Amino acid sequence: MKLGIVFPGQASQYVGMGKEIIEESKKYIEILEIGEKITNLSLIEKIFNGPMEELTRTLYCQPAVFGVSLICWKYFIEKTQILPYCISGHSLGEYTALCVSEVFSIEEGFYLVKRRAQIMDEISKKVDGTLLAIIGLPIKDIDKIIKSYDIEISNINSYNQIVVGGKKEELEKLANYLKEKRIKNIFLKVSGPFHTKYMKEAADIFKKEIEKIDFKDPKFPIYMNFSGKKSMNKEEIKEGILKQFYLPVKWVEIIENMIKDGVACFVEVGPKNVLKKLIESINPLIPSFSIENQKTFMDFYSFFKGGQNV
Repeated sequence: MKLGIVFPGQASQYVGMGKEIIEESKKYIEILEIGEKITNLSLIEKIFNGPMEELTRTLYCQPAVFGVSLICWKYFIEKTQILPYCISGHSLGEYTALCVSEVFSIEEGFYLVKRRAQIMDEISKKVDGTLLAIIGLPIKDIDKIIKSYDIEISNINSYNQIVVGGKKEELEKLANYLKEKRIKNIFLKVSGPFHTKYMKEAADIFKKEIEKIDFKDPKFPIYMNFSGKKSMNKEEIKEGILKQFYLPVKWVEIIENMIKDGVACFVEVGPKNVLKKLIESINPLIPSFSIENQKTFMDFYSFFKGGQNV
């Protein structure tokens, strides 16, 4: 059975994430200590004690989720010695996947994630935009609706959960229209219209940052956000993480392609279980697990030991 590992992005954070694993063995906190040294941010304090408002700030949230996801990965790989057939990550999670696949080091990963967060924050302040999740409508219907607004698709998370982005004023008009039509929609707690044309400037700035890093070809095939397709080429990956700023995250396509290529079990490694739920929505017949503590690990491992040859 081929295993697909996926890593969560922003919005999976919560106060206390990773604490159970760290309490089991203090060696895991070393990852966050590296993160604090590279970013000069009090990540451990914010992760363990909050407040949630601070942890949710893009600047803290992105390196915090990146660090805790790496802790969960280290826990998983040390406990199982199971290597993935392929990997992916949602938005920020793509950086965790690249780090796990040894495209760059943990130190380089924390540096890139912090700069990404800073740049996204800076550009977002100029735009006054955000994201809106639309629930229950297929993408073809949403495409028709948003033609009347200056709004773009930002995330194709599942067949019935599409996120759109743009300026707050335009999104509020759309939200009012959807409310009149009794179509469920939720404003996301993010600081900008990520994965839309408004982030093109962020990509241009970030290009100078990735030029400082010696990228390697990935150890595992990685399915890229901007295309939904797998890559084993460092130059294509560089191009992909730049395009990720202003093109939609094609999560449905990623999961569909991983399944077509033989993945028969998914494991989300990192805080919460957002991606697990999305995968179950995309294809409920494929076993999906999330690993962020001992209990969730044992849920997967019981499946693994129950005769499944992962």
